[in-house]
Amino acid sequence: MQYLAGLAIRRPVAVLVTVIVLAVLGLDAWRKLPVELFPDLRSPTVLIAITSGDRPAQQMERIYGERLEQQLFTVAGIKSITQTARNGRLVCRVTFDWDVDVDMAVVDVNRAVAPIAGDREVDQLRISRQDSRLSPVMVLGITAGASQLDLADLRSLARRELAPVLEQLPGVAQVRVGGGRVREVKVRIDPVRLKAYGFTVTEVRNQIRANNLDVNAGTLEEGGEMYLVHGKSRFVAPEDVAQVVLGYAEGERSSLPVRVSDIAAVQVGHADVDNTVRVDGGEGVGLFVYKEADANTVEVSSTLRQALEQLKSDMPGLQLTLVNDESSLILDAIADVEAAALIGVLLAVSVLVAFLRSAGAVVIVAIAVPVSMLVAVLALGLTGRSLNLMTLGGLALGAGMLVDNTIVVIESIFRRRERGDTPAQAAITGVGRVGGAIAASTLTTCVVFLPLIFLEGLASRLVEGIAFAVVISLTASLLVALFLIPVLASGLLPQGVHRVRDNVRSDRVELWVGRLLHRPGQVTLVALLGTATAAFGLSQLGTELIPPSDPRQFSVQVRAEAGSDLEATQHAVAQIENIITAAADTGVGAILSEVGRLKDDDRIIRERYSDEHTAVIHVRLLPAESAATVVAAARPALDRLHGMKLDWQLGNNAIGRALGTQAAPITVELQGRSLDNLRRASGQVVQAMQQLPAVWNVSSSFSGAPKEVHLRLKRPLADGLGVDLETLRTVISAALDGLQATEFAMGDETRQVVIEMPHINLQSLLGLSFTAPSGQLVSVGDVVDLQIRDGAREIIRRDQRRVAQVTALTAEGVNAPQARAQVVQALLQIPLPPGIQAKLSGAEQQRQETFSELYSMAALALLLVFMVLAAHFESLRAPFIILSTVPMALVGVALVLLPQGQPLGVMAGLGLVILAGIAVNDAILYAQSARQLCAEGVPFPRALARAVAVRLRPIVMTTATTVLSLLPLAITGDQGAELRSPLAWTVIGGLIFSTLACLTVVPCLFLLVKPFPHESPQARH
Repeated sequence: MQYLAGLAIRRPVAVLVTVIVLAVLGLDAWRKLPVELFPDLRSPTVLIAITSGDRPAQQMERIYGERLEQQLFTVAGIKSITQTARNGRLVCRVTFDWDVDVDMAVVDVNRAVAPIAGDREVDQLRISRQDSRLSPVMVLGITAGASQLDLADLRSLARRELAPVLEQLPGVAQVRVGGGRVREVKVRIDPVRLKAYGFTVTEVRNQIRANNLDVNAGTLEEGGEMYLVHGKSRFVAPEDVAQVVLGYAEGERSSLPVRVSDIAAVQVGHADVDNTVRVDGGEGVGLFVYKEADANTVEVSSTLRQALEQLKSDMPGLQLTLVNDESSLILDAIADVEAAALIGVLLAVSVLVAFLRSAGAVVIVAIAVPVSMLVAVLALGLTGRSLNLMTLGGLALGAGMLVDNTIVVIESIFRRRERGDTPAQAAITGVGRVGGAIAASTLTTCVVFLPLIFLEGLASRLVEGIAFAVVISLTASLLVALFLIPVLASGLLPQGVHRVRDNVRSDRVELWVGRLLHRPGQVTLVALLGTATAAFGLSQLGTELIPPSDPRQFSVQVRAEAGSDLEATQHAVAQIENIITAAADTGVGAILSEVGRLKDDDRIIRERYSDEHTAVIHVRLLPAESAATVVAAARPALDRLHGMKLDWQLGNNAIGRALGTQAAPITVELQGRSLDNLRRASGQVVQAMQQLPAVWNVSSSFSGAPKEVHLRLKRPLADGLGVDLETLRTVISAALDGLQATEFAMGDETRQVVIEMPHINLQSLLGLSFTAPSGQLVSVGDVVDLQIRDGAREIIRRDQRRVAQVTALTAEGVNAPQARAQVVQALLQIPLPPGIQAKLSGAEQQRQETFSELYSMAALALLLVFMVLAAHFESLRAPFIILSTVPMALVGVALVLLPQGQPLGVMAGLGLVILAGIAVNDAILYAQSARQLCAEGVPFPRALARAVAVRLRPIVMTTATTVLSLLPLAITGDQGAELRSPLAWTVIGGLIFSTLACLTVVPCLFLLVKPFPHESPQARH
């Protein structure tokens, strides 16, 4: 190390020029780095959606679900297959192993399901990779305001003018328009007149369709010119539909044409809708803006905001409401981390001022720390990474640790200058005495992240960004300490004098440690008891995946009573909106509700169940408001709403979507084969869980299923009358939802032509009459039997077995482990039907897998740290002593986390892994000094005590700078704090106590074990 420092001293200009170049490149990379909330956390999941008419869920499962499973068995790397069958729709979630190339897996899945896509009964088969980045980056609500536009004109304006303008912006992939109304041409048939003229609904539809045609008649040649002859018969106005001739009736003198207008009223009206959008309490239109997969969210959002300001000025009558903007969350979270990192660095510099009282030392740190961080930023840019919570958190974490190397080197040079060495000699000798120690401590911190190479899953995806930033910044700080600091120190550190006060203080410290060395066994026993107590206390906290957040944006899934129509659901949603608004007082920024059946678009396959009796309410709160407070205030009034089931999605924000933690924290999965047994078992579980104080908002996948009306054809009679199912479907469809006949262009828009009969209810369904192909007048009840059955909202299959799910949220004041324990105990007491098995799944399964990865990572990290220490000290006993600071650090972790009472999450577990690398740093520095003193002939016990006195100042300084730099991460911020705060608190508590253990317990362990066999004979005595 002395050679490297000497080389830097001899070539100062080369060192400074290199540093300046790297710093400038780093600044340029900082300016160009894309800003995102998270790195690529896309789970290895492929979604498949199959639609086939209105088939019941049981048929979708039997015809397509089982067949799809067999086809997918040919695809390699599949971990699990989960299917959800609903009426006319089947959604399949294929989860692969984390090491699978999912882009290639999509190709394999496409190839495997190709035979199903070719089925003539399949309306559509879609395949897409699940990607949280495909969620809307911005949601806008549009209401008429002062423009007085009706909902049809508002939707047309949004679809034809607003959406195309936004889609032309750079980075915008698609704008989906939701809600509003669509105009259509309605042919309202009078059944009496239809019967009198002897026509059927099918004949009316066929005649309208046949008259709405253009034909090519051929080519006409005349005078050397060619003419294409077209027959133009397409409708251009509703009157054309009314004039269609259905047939002829015999008059007194001749046959008279019977037109559509003779048996029906033809008029333009609003089409029947199965979904609407409400904006701030009134019906309106929603714009859902999607960005391109690789586009920068912040840049896209900024461009959109500028375009919206222009649109507002161009359309002053419209009311545009910003409901959700993902970039605001990103910018807030990134700004919090940046501010915390800056404050932490300033606090770390203040430690230098307090201890060294040298302006030169402060200047050196002020140069060295930014240079190290800019090198790390340059590496982020060169490797194509983004600036996100993980990488920026790694830079903030590294900012505290990279000061350590600088401080140790400066303090060592400072000490040599106090002894009277020349500036150049002090720099060379100072670096030489501690160079090996800081290299070893840097390497131990870096190697704890090496196991990431062998791990896959959410934990490794989360840690990868932090690991890269920390490793690069620490490596840069080591190079800065070895090359740049000697150059700067030779010119900036003053020539000091020997400080008597420091000698007196060192003597006192040496005397105090010497007293501890007289009773090493007692000190070690106390440390063991403290470590065991701390480990036991931490084990009682339990574990969870991600701590619950309190976002400013949340959503509510609403289910009205099964069978409720859209109008009734809208009324219920309006009540819920009013209650939430009242609970938040003036804290609501915007509310947008999607009521009814939500359809897929070109980018998203929806897995959630939706129908006319369901809705999703999106709420954006103002910055000063708390989602937990609003929910707590609104719950009493909402619980009194009859027949309403609410599923609160408090994690439904960008963080929840990125991490895949939007699912309920408690999910009970019931497995079996019989639907009846699963329905009965889920009812038992729901009833039992509703009695538990630890959970609330209990819901079953069977709840909310509408009744089904089964019409069974009376074959002998129907055959005699010439009635088949298609005839019945035509008649009943016209009376229920309308029968689409054709479409035509009206102006610059397309209008559907829909045939409608007078609406009927269940009682009049059997009395609905029609003319059979045989010419007889019959009613529906003559040819069918009617049965009412309980429908299945959805049928879930996982790995070839049917499953039911019961979900719940944890009650206020109850953490996830406590809720899990109560649910598990309740499940053990439920007498489930034969063949039904119950277990916790969802977030619980992901938690188990993630912590299994963390345990493996921690074990490998400890092994690698041991190997580094063994190689550095050429000893197998010294590493064990140094590593003892890691379990003793648990005492500090327990003192910090136990009062908070929160379970250990993934980030707290990561903090424990990081402690394995940094808790040993002080002990390494201490052991290096003790060994050097022994080599100089100092007796071993005295060398142990004197090493504490010699290294007390740099050890305390490095610990103080790291703790103070992390403290803002632990106590400040709002967005994303649930991720960084547990990590920061864990490292702070563990580092403080590992430092105390290094100064007190480690000397006693060295005295007991005597790990340095190469001491001089004089030193042994």
